[in-house]
Amino acid sequence: RLASFYKVLCCTIEQIAMGKAGKLDVEVIRLSGASDTAGFMDKTDPYIKLILHDGEIEKGKSHVGESLRTTCKQNAGGNAEYNEKFAMNKPANMDIFRVQLWDEDTFRDDTMGSEDVDLNKVREDGGPEQKAVALRVTLRHKGKDAGIVELKIKLTA
Repeated sequence: RLASFYKVLCCTIEQIAMGKAGKLDVEVIRLSGASDTAGFMDKTDPYIKLILHDGEIEKGKSHVGESLRTTCKQNAGGNAEYNEKFAMNKPANMDIFRVQLWDEDTFRDDTMGSEDVDLNKVREDGGPEQKAVALRVTLRHKGKDAGIVELKIKLTA
C-alpha cells in the first residue's frame, strides 16, 4: 500500500515538474518534401509558423501563447532552407508547440500542414543538462503527410 502511494506521489511530482515555465529556443533549419505547387503554375512560397499552446488551441485565444514565423521563401516550392533562430517565453501551462507550414499568397495565405510537438518529451530528451534536441517533424494535412520540418529545440528553466 505504501509502494502504491509512493508511485502516485512520484508521478504527481514528475507531472508538476514537467509543466515548468522557462525559455524556449528554437532553430528552424529546413523544410523538405512539401508540395512544390499551390495551383496552376504557382510555386509555393513557404513559411513556418510556430505556436505555443496548452493543448486546447481550438478553444480560442486564452489557450494560445506566443507565436512566431520564419521569413517567406519566395518560389522555393516544397524544399527550403531557413536556419532561423527564435527565443520564446514558455508559460508553465503551455507544453505543446505547434509547427505549421503556410503558403504565402497575395490575398490569403493557405495552410499546408501542421503537427504538434510535446515539449515535455523535448525536456526529457534534453536531459538534466538541458541540451538542444534535434527534431524532424512530419507535418500532416487532411490526413496525409505534407512535408518535414527540421528543428532544434532547447528548453531552459
